[in-house]
Amino acid sequence: MRFLFTGPASVGHLFPMVPTAQALQAAGHQVLFAVSAPYDQMRQAGLPTVEIGDGSTLLEAFKRAQNGSDLQFVTDGNSPDDTERLAAAGFAEHGRVTIDDLLALAGSWRPDVIVHAAFQAAAPLVSAALGIPAVVHNFGVMSGFGMVGRFGGLLADEYAARGVEGPATHTVLDVIPASLGGDGTGWRVRYVPHNGGGSVPRDLVARGARPRIAITLGTVVTAFAGVNPVARVVSEAASVDADFLLAVGDTDLGPLGTLPDNVRVLPWVPLAQLLDTADAIVHHGGSGTMLTAAALGVPQLILPQGADHFINADAATGLGFALRATSAEVDAALLGRLLTDEALRKGAAATRSEIDALPSPTDLVASFEAIA
Repeated sequence: MRFLFTGPASVGHLFPMVPTAQALQAAGHQVLFAVSAPYDQMRQAGLPTVEIGDGSTLLEAFKRAQNGSDLQFVTDGNSPDDTERLAAAGFAEHGRVTIDDLLALAGSWRPDVIVHAAFQAAAPLVSAALGIPAVVHNFGVMSGFGMVGRFGGLLADEYAARGVEGPATHTVLDVIPASLGGDGTGWRVRYVPHNGGGSVPRDLVARGARPRIAITLGTVVTAFAGVNPVARVVSEAASVDADFLLAVGDTDLGPLGTLPDNVRVLPWVPLAQLLDTADAIVHHGGSGTMLTAAALGVPQLILPQGADHFINADAATGLGFALRATSAEVDAALLGRLLTDEALRKGAAATRSEIDALPSPTDLVASFEAIA
């Protein structure tokens, strides 16, 4: 069978689909990814990839959706409805320019199923136009079905131009346990972290002599705020009996000044491997980071910045596997609590057990075959 995967040009939306695609490929099925540029990191997944769209970036799509104004990513917190509304507008524009390419690709390759990221706005139209069954592949706490509905309204002119009444009925795949949210109307699968490739320093493969706290801001935040969201974390690190692993890629570290002796700068390291020997993590609240840490049972301190971070932080603190603060509120006492709070560690362990109890991507291969 043939399975066409598609998503926007964002690793946060693409990477959660990779384990599903790998499971189908390992079962002997053909898998093809259709994504917008740039898709360099998808090449590391070892899956065939076709570029769709006009080459414009996701950021450019958001600017078009906001009539050319600059995107204000970092906020003090929007309501969940405002977050979904703003996201829908930008991702609808990003998907609009992929419709013709995706229609042509699906029409010629003839997949048995289209598996699409919840925020790939063109895929529901293509699925309906060609009568191909589709699966909405969620990436975290937010509702995929809700976003498909919003896209249908925002792209009503595109549907009408192609004689399609609206999005087809879809199956939805949640990558989180019911306690964390999602749609809950279709399948659930264990979150299997896929963080891309990268070199792992040999001394980080095993536990260290002291506790370790990883620090990361994902792949988006640093483009808007640099390292400023974790400046207080770094400055307070000197007062904490732990080693801090600063993993922010090639972001300019100049604003941090002279780093404390217990702060180590790392290149791009696959997050799951980094956290395998870490005792805690401080991060921005992105879905991929939060769920990777949750899958490994690592206690978290979330400093939400924008997008879905506030929604994720609410879910994480509600289950007791994360602390939450603003960047300015971070101090040595809070970082010490991150390492020693027994309730936090129990919450992280309980959530890991919930994730482990879900079916693996391999377990769902038969379900995918059944809807083809």
